[in-house]
Amino acid sequence: MKATKIIMMAALALITVACSNDDNDILTPAEQPAKSEGIPFTATISIGESASTRALTENGTTIEATWATGEKVALIYTVGSTTYLKEAEVTPQAGGTATISTTLEGSPADDTDVTIVYPYSAVDESTKDVKTGLLDLQNGLLTGPGSIAENYELRKTTTPAKLKIDGTTASLKGTVTLTNLNAIFKFTLQDLSAAAKSATEFKVSDNSGSVITTVKPGSASDVLYVALPAMGDGTYWFNATIDSKPYIAKANISTATVAGKYYQSTVKMATVGDAILSDGKFATKGTSGQEAVIVYVGTVDKYFNHFLAIALSDAANKVTWSDALTAIGTYAGNHPITIGGTTYNNTNAWTSVYDVVTNDNTATSATATTLHQGWRMPTVTDWRYLYAGIFGKSPTTPIGVNKGLNYSSGSDIFTIQKVVSYDILTGYIVTGAWIYDTWFSSEVTGNDGKAWIIEPFYCIFDCLEKTANFNVVAVFAY
Repeated sequence: MKATKIIMMAALALITVACSNDDNDILTPAEQPAKSEGIPFTATISIGESASTRALTENGTTIEATWATGEKVALIYTVGSTTYLKEAEVTPQAGGTATISTTLEGSPADDTDVTIVYPYSAVDESTKDVKTGLLDLQNGLLTGPGSIAENYELRKTTTPAKLKIDGTTASLKGTVTLTNLNAIFKFTLQDLSAAAKSATEFKVSDNSGSVITTVKPGSASDVLYVALPAMGDGTYWFNATIDSKPYIAKANISTATVAGKYYQSTVKMATVGDAILSDGKFATKGTSGQEAVIVYVGTVDKYFNHFLAIALSDAANKVTWSDALTAIGTYAGNHPITIGGTTYNNTNAWTSVYDVVTNDNTATSATATTLHQGWRMPTVTDWRYLYAGIFGKSPTTPIGVNKGLNYSSGSDIFTIQKVVSYDILTGYIVTGAWIYDTWFSSEVTGNDGKAWIIEPFYCIFDCLEKTANFNVVAVFAY
């Protein structure tokens, strides 16, 4: 297809204003050293890609980038112990090239290395290098104020060019082409039923949960343009805030993305109440192959990087605490889930204590020391976030002996009206999970002979001897 050219916004020119001295005394000036006027510099550089592979105006499957008069690039070079940062103005030429011009300071010698960065706004003037965290916050626009065209269409000489000093003028040696350091992605957001969904925030993270970029559009949008660096093969995650609710999706990249390219993707996002399948994909509840229902979306240090889900059936009924741990491993073996090339089953199920909680009414003490992904016996902390996800409440309320709901309305996580909370909770479950008193893996601080349970119908937490008999249900943390 034929691509349509656009003009990218130029960086704002810096304006300096001299200040005057209003004193009336007329003084004899001291001798001043002669001012260095610098070396006039003019050179031709290339934008780096052809119109068929790159652009900032979308036309089907292509985007085209062109130079525009008034744009600025940065020239960075060192003379002695001083590093100079010069702003050079662009004059477009034919065939994707441009002439850049400025005045060099410091009397650089012939063959001095020079790094060229576009746009100038991408450079930190204090460090004289590309800004740290340049992609941290974007607005999801292709063009316009704060957009990719203005801030994130980042190009650079990956190998320094060489200055050519010819008497009183300067240029560059050889052909200099800028390399694009980012790719552009067009993300179209939908829910699992393919209905368009507009986000007020959108994040891209790696598999460990580290955020690569955050997009905050000026107004909610279902189409977001995002600049990202080249990404290696692996699993990546998307989190969005849609209608004030958290949504999540994942993408498996089998072939590394390439900087300077344009990618388009429809992102189907799940939320609390949707299911995760045995192949690690998200789907609406009731889909064949479902293994668990999402009850919380988000990151909790040492508990889960992306989401928490609850099994669709009990792992065991009326067993002691130690037998409950064994039952989790058996359940995991019968209900494997594969994510990012790893299958989570009985070989990696967590079958021991995960956190320890204080035996009082004022505080909790989560002592998980490392993240365990996959199936596990739920913890008191897991239950807190399960409630937070389902009912939209704070997950930080303390839990103590026999501390349950007071069955009145309020903002506290444990003041949800009893019958309503129980009916909603069991609506997430296919069979009997959570209907009866259920074990946690959480032991009691100072008394490892006791562990915590939940009495779902009465919404009461309690700690009892591990030799007692209660049900057990698995959760899947990732």
